Amino acid sequence: MQAFIEALRRGQIIHIPSKIKGHFLVTIILSLLLGNSFFIQPVNTGASDHFFTLVAKTNTGGTRPDYLNLLKQQLDILGINVDIVLQDWPSFVMELIAFRDFDICYVALVGGGADPDFTGVYDENGSLNLFGYDTSMDYNETLGTGLNEWYMKQGTSIIPPYSEERIQHYWAWEQHLMDKICPLIPTFVPKSYEAHWNNLKGYNISEHFTQSWGKMYFNSTHQGQESMKELVRADNAWSNLHPFFQDDQSSEFITSTILEPLIWFDSGLHPWTHLATGWEMLNDTHFRVHIREGVKWQPDPEGNFTNEYLDARDVYFTYQAILGISSDLGEYFWIKHMKIIDNYTVDFYIDGDPNTSEDEVYSPFFSTLSLPILPEHYLNQSQLIDGVTPDIGHPSWDKYSAQCFGTSILQLESFTEYDETTLKIFDDCWWLNETLTQDPALQWKERFGDKWELEKLRIKIIPEPLDALDKFIAGKIDLLAITQFSNKRKQLNNNPNFNIQSEITFYLGFFGFNMRKSRNIIGNRDPCPSDPTMSVGLAVRKAISYAVNREEINNVVHSGEQLITDYPIYLKMGIWCNPNIIRYNYDYNKAREYLQKAGFYSDCSSGTVSTLKTKGYEILLVLPVLLTIIAVMYVYKKKRTR
Repeated sequence: MQAFIEALRRGQIIHIPSKIKGHFLVTIILSLLLGNSFFIQPVNTGASDHFFTLVAKTNTGGTRPDYLNLLKQQLDILGINVDIVLQDWPSFVMELIAFRDFDICYVALVGGGADPDFTGVYDENGSLNLFGYDTSMDYNETLGTGLNEWYMKQGTSIIPPYSEERIQHYWAWEQHLMDKICPLIPTFVPKSYEAHWNNLKGYNISEHFTQSWGKMYFNSTHQGQESMKELVRADNAWSNLHPFFQDDQSSEFITSTILEPLIWFDSGLHPWTHLATGWEMLNDTHFRVHIREGVKWQPDPEGNFTNEYLDARDVYFTYQAILGISSDLGEYFWIKHMKIIDNYTVDFYIDGDPNTSEDEVYSPFFSTLSLPILPEHYLNQSQLIDGVTPDIGHPSWDKYSAQCFGTSILQLESFTEYDETTLKIFDDCWWLNETLTQDPALQWKERFGDKWELEKLRIKIIPEPLDALDKFIAGKIDLLAITQFSNKRKQLNNNPNFNIQSEITFYLGFFGFNMRKSRNIIGNRDPCPSDPTMSVGLAVRKAISYAVNREEINNVVHSGEQLITDYPIYLKMGIWCNPNIIRYNYDYNKAREYLQKAGFYSDCSSGTVSTLKTKGYEILLVLPVLLTIIAVMYVYKKKRTR
C-alpha cells in the first residue's frame, strides 16, 4: 500500500489489468479508510505516552482527593501524568513547610481580615510561602528586587490605607502575580447557608446580624411561633464572652451583638465611621481617631456602673490591654505607643518595623481598628505593680467572660445552661438616638434601618444539628444555619414557607505549584524555546491552569454549588479584588499553546505524516494521501465515461 501511494506521489504509472481495475480501486479506497480507522484512535494513557510526570499531594479525607483525581484525568488529556500521594494532615503540613517533595498540592487558606496584605504567603521569606517564590523569578534591575516582592512591600506603605491609589496598587499586584508568576490555580469558595421562615422580612445574611436588626420584622405568625416581637435561632453553647479569649463562633456571635468597633467594615470591606466619628493621618506614622460622644454603656452585671459613657479612656484601655495580655499581639505590633489628647480623641503612633531605628509606615494597621471596644471603667478597677497593665485576676474579668456588656443594640438578659441565651434591646443604645444617627457619614437608615420592631433575640442551645433542623421545620426556630444539610436545603428551597440565603466565606482553596528550582519541570527557570520572555516552568504552570476544568470539578464534587474564584486573595475581600484579573478559564487550545511554548509540542507544518496530541486522540495528518485518492477516483470515472 505504501509503495502504491508513493508511486502515485512520484507520478509513476502502474499497469493494472482492466478486468480488475474497478475491484482494485475499491480495494484501495477501503484499505485506506480502514487504515485511517487505526490512525485515529484513543490515546493510551500509559506513562510512555506522557511528556512528563508530576507529583500531586494533599491530605486524606473530605473532597481534596477527588480534586486530585479529576486533575489527573484532565491533565492526562494534555499528555501530563500525575502521581497522586495522599497523606494524613500532620504529614501533609510537614510536606508543605519542610520537605516540599511535590509539584502540585491542594490546600486552602481560611480566616478573614479586612486588609489585602498577604505578606507571609507570597513573599520570598514568608513562612507560608509553600510555592517557593524567590525574587530571581521576576527580578527588576531598577527596583533591585523581584517585582512581586516590591508590590507586597510597597503595598504596606501607601497612605491613606483605603485610598484609591492603594486599591489600584493591589489590583496591579494581583495581575502580576497571577500572570507573570502563576504560583497557584485558585479554585472554590464555599458558601454558608441559612434558612428562615418567609414571614421574617428584612434579614440579610451578607450583613452583620445586628445591621439587619433595625430592618427585620414579622409580617404574620408562622406555625409554632410564640411571638412576633422576638427572633429565635439555634446555636451551640458558647464558652467565653470576653473577645480577647474566644475560640469558638458561638461565643463570637454573641459578643458581636453586644460590643462594637471604632470602624465598621461592610460586606465589601468598605470602612464606615461607627464609634469613631472620623480619623486622620497627621503624618505617615501618626494616626488620630475621633470618638463619638453620647454613646452610653450598658449596665454592668452587678449594677455598680449604670451611667457610664464611651470616651477616649475606653479606646486607650482596649488597645493597651490587648498589647499586654492577649495572644493576638501579632496583629497589633505596629502600635509604638498611644496618647489621649482629650476625652474624645486618641492618637496612635505607628511603627511597621520595630527592628529598625526609624518609625516605618504600615498601612495594614487600619484593618485592626475593628477591634471591639471594652469598658475601661469596669475592667480596669485594679492594675499590676506597674500601675498600667490591667489585673486580669480581678473578679471583674471572670464576671465579664460570662456576662459581657457593651454599647450595641442588644444586651445580655439571661442565660440558662444547656437551654438558651436571651438578649434584649438596650433601650438607651445610641442606635435609637436620632440626634446621633442623623450623622450623614453613617447613612444610618439605609444601612441599619429604622423599624426596631424586634425586642428580643433568643438563642436556643441545640448541639445536635438534626435536632435543630427538626425544631426549625416545626416552627420553634425562626432562623437556622443549614450549610451542612445539602439535600434538605433543596427541599426547603422548594417549600414556599421558607427562604434560603447564602453568602461566601473567607476561604481560598487552590492547587499550589512548587516553583522551586529543584522541580525540574514546573520550577524550570530556563527560557522557553519559542518565547525567551517566559520560563519553561511558567509556561507549564499556565498550560496546567488552562487545562484544569474547574467548572467540571465543581459540578462533579459540589453539584455546582461553590463559587469559582480567580484571585490569590479571598473573594470576600470585595473592593480589593481586581475586576479585570487574568482568568484561567478552561481552554484546551491555550493549554496546548503554552505547553508548546515550553517545548513539549513540535510544529507540524512539513506536510508529511506527523503526530499531534489532541483531546483524547492521536491524529495522523494524511492530507496528501486523501488528495491522491480523490485524484485516482476522478481519473477512473473519466475513463469509464469515455
